[in-house]
Amino acid sequence: MPDTVAHKVEAAVLRHRMISKGDHVIAAVSGGADSVVLLHALHGLCERWGMKLGAAHLDHGLRGEEGREDADFVRDYAASLGLPCAVERADVAAYCQKTRCSIEQGAREVRYGFLRRVLADQEADSVATGHTADDQAETVLLRLLRGSGSPGLSAIRPVRDGWIIRPLLDVTADEIAAYARSHRLAFRVDRTNADQDVPRNRIRHHLIPLLQGEYNPQIVQGLGRLADVIRGEAEYLDEVVSTFIADHARFADGKVLRLDLGAWPKAAPAVQRVLIRHLVRTMGGNEERLNYDQVEDARAWIDRGAIGRIHELPGGIRMECRRSGLVACLGSFTPYRLDIEVPGLVEIPDTNLSIRIEESPATDAPAATPQRAVFDAEAVPRRWTVRSRESGDHMSPFGLAGHKSLKKLFNEWDVPRLLRDRVPVVTDGARILWVAGYRQSNLGLVTGKTRRVMVAELTGSHHG
Repeated sequence: MPDTVAHKVEAAVLRHRMISKGDHVIAAVSGGADSVVLLHALHGLCERWGMKLGAAHLDHGLRGEEGREDADFVRDYAASLGLPCAVERADVAAYCQKTRCSIEQGAREVRYGFLRRVLADQEADSVATGHTADDQAETVLLRLLRGSGSPGLSAIRPVRDGWIIRPLLDVTADEIAAYARSHRLAFRVDRTNADQDVPRNRIRHHLIPLLQGEYNPQIVQGLGRLADVIRGEAEYLDEVVSTFIADHARFADGKVLRLDLGAWPKAAPAVQRVLIRHLVRTMGGNEERLNYDQVEDARAWIDRGAIGRIHELPGGIRMECRRSGLVACLGSFTPYRLDIEVPGLVEIPDTNLSIRIEESPATDAPAATPQRAVFDAEAVPRRWTVRSRESGDHMSPFGLAGHKSLKKLFNEWDVPRLLRDRVPVVTDGARILWVAGYRQSNLGLVTGKTRRVMVAELTGSHHG
């Protein structure tokens, strides 16, 4: 069995292209048998693969002195192999209280945040975790019992996000134990793994032995194959959704997305479900906290297409239907007020938008557009304010008589409510000169007598 483990690890590395020759790999080591075997097996590959190897350990701050002893054990074990080890302590309980999530979920999020930092700090290529075939089987059953769809049942991916690798995913717990005995590897035992209040532990200690004893002795391997098949189908759907997004959606700043609502009904329900998950993931939300009911509620809400209504998804992602399409954004935009002198440049906070103002002879004046405003330099002040909208804003739009409230104009221009705080409003300190990206006012217009002009340009991805 020891040779079987080594063979399976290298086969997994090759099959899933986890490691390339000369890569720098960090092994996440808790101190338990799985992660100790992982580090030992990877160490055995170092010379043949020309691989640089290190270890990383996070004390979650949940087990007091035992947690500190685990950290010391991992540090000493890595040193015995001549390997560096990054160790850190976190307060997972405080994190869970702040984010209102379970200890299991919070520990996972904090742990991967730590591993991501180690990866960046050490300029490594990947982080290897000790997930095994038994972990995969437990995850499939846990998600099946919770009513997960195909993304959940694909369970633990061999390679995730391009930097997390799982070389032990085809190795069973029995094979891990045999390998550890053969190589006389010491390891730590986490007593919380026997806590029957934890659903995963009940599956591990009761449900899987029951299934093995009375239904299928190879249930662990069978559930692993199921995850593999479903993962292949999920990856295919991901490709379909990526094509759909390329054809029918566009992003701005990584915080704003617009989707063609005319294309939405043409997408199959399976594509719609994956699309919503993809939207949450790519916009920085936590896809793992998105459950079936939330996805279905979002699909039904988009189908209704109520103009101007806002729907919230987990992680601060908000959606709004407009005549021009679906708009989604992450979080809200903070009001701002910035001064700018002519000539000058100002960058709009929390966006990739900027406004540049320059002065030139009237003979060189370009045409005005929604992204460009042109004024008579002598008719407007030389110090302007660029700010977000404010209550009571009114303006006299170019080409229209009288004044209108900015709120009414935003409705006429079909500006999403979610994005109205994002739109730059350019004023002379009191009056609105230009709503950048939409319309300039009737103030300071260029005439046949104009000798010099001020030209204001809006640049960046404007998706108002």
